[in-house]
Amino acid sequence: MTLYRYSAITRSGSKLAGEMEAANRASVLDDLHKLGHLPVDVTESQGDRQQRGVPSRRVTFLGRVSDRQITLFTRELAMLLKAGLPLDQSLGFLERDAGSKSLKRLIGAIGAQVGSGKSFHEAIEAQGNAFPPIYVAMVRVAEASGALESVLDRVAKAREKAQKLRSKALSEIIYPAMLIVMAIGAVTIMLLFVVPRFKDMIMQSGTQIPDQARVVIAASDWLLANGQYLVIALCGLMAGIAYAWSQGYGRERMELLLLRAPLIGNILRLNLTIRFCRALAMLLENGVELPAAMKLVRDVIGSSHAARVIDQAYDALRKGRSFLEPIAKSALFPPVVVNMLRVGEETGSLTASLSHMADMFEEKLETSVQRTFTILEPVIILLVSVFIAGIIISILSAVISINDLAV
Repeated sequence: MTLYRYSAITRSGSKLAGEMEAANRASVLDDLHKLGHLPVDVTESQGDRQQRGVPSRRVTFLGRVSDRQITLFTRELAMLLKAGLPLDQSLGFLERDAGSKSLKRLIGAIGAQVGSGKSFHEAIEAQGNAFPPIYVAMVRVAEASGALESVLDRVAKAREKAQKLRSKALSEIIYPAMLIVMAIGAVTIMLLFVVPRFKDMIMQSGTQIPDQARVVIAASDWLLANGQYLVIALCGLMAGIAYAWSQGYGRERMELLLLRAPLIGNILRLNLTIRFCRALAMLLENGVELPAAMKLVRDVIGSSHAARVIDQAYDALRKGRSFLEPIAKSALFPPVVVNMLRVGEETGSLTASLSHMADMFEEKLETSVQRTFTILEPVIILLVSVFIAGIIISILSAVISINDLAV
């Protein structure tokens, strides 16, 4: 991807300048046209971030601002703008009241850019990965239409909904995860400390050791001899998986396996459905044309498989076909979503259909997460109990055989 500087005229007749990453100059011109702008000049940028007035170290540091802080900043900025305060003064108030140093520096950097004559969307785009592309695109459109405060309010509401849903899902996951960790810890302690105490007594008795006890003792011996190598191998495996995931190696295949998995696959599909519908509805509601909106959703959907499906939908739009055809063939989303969106496309109420689907599936996802982990909790407890009971019974059977021999 190459960085291009552009200047254009908006629908309202005002001048617009900024930067955009694209494969070539034609893609920049195409995106500007889809956003309703008239391109005046598009040239490849030769300067680095220092020449653009944004130090690269600051961008990296500022990217550590949390999603919740960005949401709070968006909410408070929308409230100040609605109260009639100008943008630069609102940013100054928020910088002084920022609750953390990282957020204070982020707002200060944005305020400095705005004060130097840049638009708000250029200022937030210059902050690296602190603001996602969909956020920047909506602000760009909002500034062109003069509805920045209302758009920021919608963005804040959408982010608050997503974060609330994420928090609920996380709270449901914590208990089963703790059960699994405690189970692994309990089994490890038994094999490392409990079984070796009985091993010498059992081995010195000269009795026939039951097969179950032999397996447990062998597992204990192996773990004592190779425990450090096992820890190193597990750490290496996790690091390798994380690296492969970040680089995209086999990522789509892994995503497909997870999407087809029982219980968890349904939750992941519902989550993808909500993110797609919510993001696309928000973009369309704020004046972004459907092709440009599809490209932005593709970048923020967070799934390689879903991104490939959206690319196919975008290609269908460019060829004059319905974007729902590739989505329906992929079976990525539930059939009811495709049917509802097809009705919305035919009746001209696509945005309303997308918003309705997002709300409906948010409720369904909450129920699915709660039911799934309600089922998993007793299953995990039962499996752990059976496993630990098996170890105890195996050792006791060997001890009992020694007592029988003594009698």
